[in-house]
Amino acid sequence: MHSQFAPRWRALRWYEILLIAAVALALCIYLPVVVRRSAVQGFGDVQVFFRAAWAVWTGYPLYQVADHHGWTYHYPPTFALLMGPFAYPLDGFPKPDWALPLPVSVAAWYVVGAIAMLVAVDLWARELQRVAPQPLDQTGWNAWWLLRLGPLAALLPFFGDGLGRGQPSAVVLLTMVAFLVLYVRGRTNLAACALALGFTIKLFPLALLIFPVLRGDLRTVLATAGFSLVFLFVVPMLCLGPSEVVTLYQAMWTEHLSGIFTGVPNPKIAGEITFTSYDMLSIGAMLARIAAGGLPTTDTLPLFATAGQLAFDAVFLVALVWAGHGRFWRLNGAQPQAGETLLIGGAVLAAALPVMLSVSQPNYVAFAAPLVAVVQIEAWRRTGRVSLVPALIAWAGLMWFGMVATEGGVWQPLRVIGLVTPALVVLLIWGFVCLRRTSASS
Repeated sequence: MHSQFAPRWRALRWYEILLIAAVALALCIYLPVVVRRSAVQGFGDVQVFFRAAWAVWTGYPLYQVADHHGWTYHYPPTFALLMGPFAYPLDGFPKPDWALPLPVSVAAWYVVGAIAMLVAVDLWARELQRVAPQPLDQTGWNAWWLLRLGPLAALLPFFGDGLGRGQPSAVVLLTMVAFLVLYVRGRTNLAACALALGFTIKLFPLALLIFPVLRGDLRTVLATAGFSLVFLFVVPMLCLGPSEVVTLYQAMWTEHLSGIFTGVPNPKIAGEITFTSYDMLSIGAMLARIAAGGLPTTDTLPLFATAGQLAFDAVFLVALVWAGHGRFWRLNGAQPQAGETLLIGGAVLAAALPVMLSVSQPNYVAFAAPLVAVVQIEAWRRTGRVSLVPALIAWAGLMWFGMVATEGGVWQPLRVIGLVTPALVVLLIWGFVCLRRTSASS
């Protein structure tokens, strides 16, 4: 590890102590708030996962069980199996002996998410430190702390949204970061295992497989397929039996995923997911709201919005493949070394997921944390010193304001557009610029 990134434990400056304390205090204060809101007042999504854990371990139909809101479980059965200790039954059914009380389950799941968030940010920062090419002037901020605290502070409302809802977004972020870091370090099997684990929780981390595919890395592709097979099929079959697993996956596709992927769900799922709501971050949702001048009359995406979403996704992927040619992949000849440019490409793709997916709420913005760190360290390289990045502070302020505008209805036109979506697109462009600069200087 480069000496310029050694953590400064002594003689921390007052503003560094203030930022560290603010993040730590926010996490600690939010814990009892989340427990009260989720366990007592019934807010959040956490009971979806806890009820799914109860259903899959007791034989109740997994994709029919609903939480107190009427919301159902949309994910592979393995994740429900892993949530077993948090099993929470439907009203009138007994609680399994092994299950924790609901308030304890909420608190424990919050702690798991917070730890995953901190580990993901630290793991990513360590890898950026490892590939940093030149020393930096640290007369002001300490690079070790700021490289970790910067992304957390910039995206704190969005991390908090995921922790408060009980969504596993921080855990998914950790699996994606682990894949990229381990892949760059040449630890193929562990990288494939991390990616397959993320794919087991939610399906979209599989998008990162584009990097070994472009590089013609059949070993990583096959290893990921093997681990996915184990996590998605072998483990559930050992717990539930082959016929039950087949039935579960048929129900998951027909009752949930087919409609979610197309943006035209069946009436039951349409009642649970509003594809055009103000907190949906996808390009398609933004286009639909702008065309309607507010919320469209139907919850599903209109045809032109779906086409716009697909066009954006295609343009983005083509741009990523084009920008990465000669940097992290090559069509002919030996492949470039998997290094910093691949990390940046992975960060750009992760940050793009919230605007690429048809169902994407504010907690998914946490996936932009690696790209925020990339932008931050690239700005330090250009100036030769560690400091706050004014443009990044302005961007983070826009993101915070966009979150407030969406949730609180500050000004209706802002809710219609959804400031977070265009702000993420700006960050993606910034990431492409970093990719080109890093390649040019290497």
